[in-house]
Amino acid sequence: MNTHQPTSFDEHINKPLIDPVSQAFRRTIILSILTLLLTIIVLWWIRRRQQRFAHHGKCLLLCGIANSGKTLLFNRLTSNLEKRPFYAMSVNHGTMTLDYLSSDRPIEKVHVIEIPSNTRHYQYDFLVYKTSAKAIIFVIDSTTIEKDLKYVSDYLYCIIRERYFRDQHLPLLIFCNKQDINKTDHSIQRIQYLLERELTLKQQIQEDIGQPGKETFEFSDVKDLRIEFVDGSTIDTKKDGEGSHLLKVHQWIARIWFK
Repeated sequence: MNTHQPTSFDEHINKPLIDPVSQAFRRTIILSILTLLLTIIVLWWIRRRQQRFAHHGKCLLLCGIANSGKTLLFNRLTSNLEKRPFYAMSVNHGTMTLDYLSSDRPIEKVHVIEIPSNTRHYQYDFLVYKTSAKAIIFVIDSTTIEKDLKYVSDYLYCIIRERYFRDQHLPLLIFCNKQDINKTDHSIQRIQYLLERELTLKQQIQEDIGQPGKETFEFSDVKDLRIEFVDGSTIDTKKDGEGSHLLKVHQWIARIWFK
């Protein structure tokens, strides 16, 4: 009787494709990579929270729609340079030094945060950075206010109705930026009228920003935000001092931080 003897080929077929040692090694590598990625994510999240809380209630927030001059204002405040802006897709951080406004006061450092103009981004970034705000500057291009009125008023409406800002009675500066200082633009009074007219339509639907029972909206009706208007230009040949086109902005910031 012939007994079948296993050949070397049969023995090779019966062996597992991956031996247990190799499988254990691969599992160890995969777990190590996943652990490393998780550690990086956790450390990033902790650092971001620390940055937010380190500046809790101490920052100047810059807001505005695209092409309003917001990024140029950020550059002027934080570096005093007229760098032509890029379209900001992420939050910009910088530091402004208040040292030339008063000789009898110590140097004050102001952390400036620029919120992106993209609608999806700024709605999220408001949630993230709203508790960092000590004051807000909302930038308007006064040369295009009529064309952009709906977008400007929508953004401004989000700021005015934000409960946290109102609970903190935050100062809000509406900066009417003249992108071309040699061009005749709308006056502050005209811009304020246009915004109040547009916000009146929103108030009639929502009834959450103005005086209850009043048919028209006026900025003076908002008692729990300190709203002011100033004009000026981020395109400036005089960098500081009495002749600066940003002097009113600097004076407003100094009032808030040196009070």
